[in-house]
Amino acid sequence: MTSPSRRALVTELDRFDRLLEVGCGDRLGVASDLADRGRDVVAIDVAVDDDPGGVTDEPAGENRSADEGEAAADGSLRVRRGDVVALADAADPSSTLASGNADGTGIDAVYARRLPAELQRPTVDLAARLEAACLFTTLGFEEPIVPVERRSIPGMTLYVARDR
Repeated sequence: MTSPSRRALVTELDRFDRLLEVGCGDRLGVASDLADRGRDVVAIDVAVDDDPGGVTDEPAGENRSADEGEAAADGSLRVRRGDVVALADAADPSSTLASGNADGTGIDAVYARRLPAELQRPTVDLAARLEAACLFTTLGFEEPIVPVERRSIPGMTLYVARDR
């Protein structure tokens, strides 16, 4: 069963065609739901796999939590090892991410769930370099350390650091 807050977040992000989720861990529910709605999603985390060789594409179905459901049919979901700090500092972050995007045309929005304070600035910087919107939630007990607009959606506050 999908929580009301997850449904609200998916609805909010559904206006974007190509998305990057930062710090996905093993919680791929939002990314999976977006892919099921026909969106192209790249989800990154430093702990996606144990391969120290860098960024790798992996089939979405094998990376989902047991409660995440069937593989995406309409859109695409690529789960990759990636570090938002390194991507924000990369010479060309869009080319690094393009290979993980179905059509290679870039990212419309960067989003994160439960984004810790120390990763907020690099996430916003990466979104700016990609000319993408940037939306996130925090761990709950932390306030954003970057300038944001607050949006109340069922079950949570969504912080918008960049809008398009």
